[in-house]
Amino acid sequence: MQSSKRARMAIFLTVFVDLLGFGIVIPILPLYAQAIADHPSPWMASVNHFLGLGGIGTTPGAFWAGVGFLSYSVMQFIASPILGRISDKAGRKPVLWMSLVGSALGYLMLALTSRFEWMLAARILDGITGGNISVAQAAMADTSEPEERSKVLGMIGAAFGLGFVLGPAMAGLLSGSGFGHHLLATRGWHLPFFVAAGLSLLASLMVLFWLPETLTPEVRARARSHESRGHALVKALKRPGMPQILGVSLLAMAGFAMMEGTFALLVHQRFDFHQREVGYLFAGIGVLLVVYQGGLVRVVAKRVPERVALITGLVLMGVTLPLMPKAAWMWPFVLLFIPLSWGSGMGNTAGTALASRLTPPEDQGALFGVINAMTGLGRIVGPAVGTFTFARWGGQTTYTVAGLTLGLALVLALTLSPTPPKEVP
Repeated sequence: MQSSKRARMAIFLTVFVDLLGFGIVIPILPLYAQAIADHPSPWMASVNHFLGLGGIGTTPGAFWAGVGFLSYSVMQFIASPILGRISDKAGRKPVLWMSLVGSALGYLMLALTSRFEWMLAARILDGITGGNISVAQAAMADTSEPEERSKVLGMIGAAFGLGFVLGPAMAGLLSGSGFGHHLLATRGWHLPFFVAAGLSLLASLMVLFWLPETLTPEVRARARSHESRGHALVKALKRPGMPQILGVSLLAMAGFAMMEGTFALLVHQRFDFHQREVGYLFAGIGVLLVVYQGGLVRVVAKRVPERVALITGLVLMGVTLPLMPKAAWMWPFVLLFIPLSWGSGMGNTAGTALASRLTPPEDQGALFGVINAMTGLGRIVGPAVGTFTFARWGGQTTYTVAGLTLGLALVLALTLSPTPPKEVP
């Protein structure tokens, strides 16, 4: 039991430190891409011309920032199930360490280059090694009994929330500051990339020296005896209830990502907010996620069946999203963050716990890799649909489509058996 508690704390701190670095980078990356787009290489200029991005009123920087985000998401979508399966056979610790080192190298490349080609290579490298969260989830599942799975997986969500509260705040402190200009001869906002690289390296050292291996030799041996050709998704789809859960993961993330991809546009349009105010709003969402994942998830996990929690979370998100563009002033808009954030936390945690119950121990890593691949696909589809509908028809259409997408996820969730599944031996 003491070893399990130590492992959980090590995993929590590792994910928090890693997500802190990720939270630092995300607000800075669009500025980085914009700076590159202002001085495009010949092939980038040709692409801009082909897409009609050179005229008045166009923003080529947004396009190239999207390419950077897309390259990361696509590579993570491909690599995450593979890393999960490798962790089932080789153990969680070496795969998690390798993923964090890859993230550190990717951030370091971002800090040292001002060419888009190297930025793209850095995002691809970070995406390939970006399966650290799925492996951390599998390691957390290794340390828990089925009935406490929602509670311990909520610790991962709390680490996410803390990282996204403190990360953007640190980015604002570091980027473009006198401190940053003093340390670097280049643009001051390169400094956050160095800090993010250092944090990922710190997390890798925590894994190396503090995290015990959570996968038992017996489970690892069973995983090695299974034939695996990268068909983790096919195996998952054969289990009763898993197609619905994976479909919910994809649709829920796509709907939520439509909001994420257009949130800054909406608040600028509605309330004339700018970068700092948007950062404060995202920090507020992070605080609400921490409150839920760090405390309320324990109450929900004890008193609410996982299927009911999943359905409730989807309803909260699906109802809230279409209301956001209708808010006439700021405070009603801000109050909508409560059902949105708690619905997201409730749905994500319950869905993951249900999937974990349906999967044998030797396939847990592959399972979380598949789930993260589904959410990664949602992060590809959601912003693409969201930004297009926002540009073409406005924010109300985008957030209505997002709500309808959550509605489709709800339909799938309702087809799950009301009887709580027993853990697969």
